[in-house]
Amino acid sequence: MRKVIRFTVLGSPVAQPRQRHRHVRTKAGAEFNMNYTEAKHPVQQFKADIKAEAKAAGLPPALLEGPIVLECRFYLARPARLMRKRDPEGPVPHTSRPDLDNLYKSVQDALKGVLWKDDSQIVGYGLDHGKAYHEKDGRPRLELTLYSVDTGD
Repeated sequence: MRKVIRFTVLGSPVAQPRQRHRHVRTKAGAEFNMNYTEAKHPVQQFKADIKAEAKAAGLPPALLEGPIVLECRFYLARPARLMRKRDPEGPVPHTSRPDLDNLYKSVQDALKGVLWKDDSQIVGYGLDHGKAYHEKDGRPRLELTLYSVDTGD
């Protein structure tokens, strides 16, 4: 594996919500179901921030092809109950919502077509990934590292 790109997105990570559904009937009489994520949902801004940081970090000349390992560390806002003197200074494991897989979904959706062609290229999540409350002197953020996997061809 070789490191391709690494960047940090400041701000509170937002999980991809479940899609909303609605039944549409056109003037021509056709009917279909539409799936969407609300335009004003906070995940839209989080995805925009991820794209902006990826571009600022330097995009590869072309979309990555082949297997990719996506390694993300999500640091969520630390509640006041964990800011006491006796609480640890460093990150504290986050065991409540949002779920880690939904946090990854928002990152995958944001970077599809920006760094890689399709989410199916992601073959693993690396060794250093997860979610935690940020350090006492830290800030909420996403730390992302992307590796390209050598296939030996």
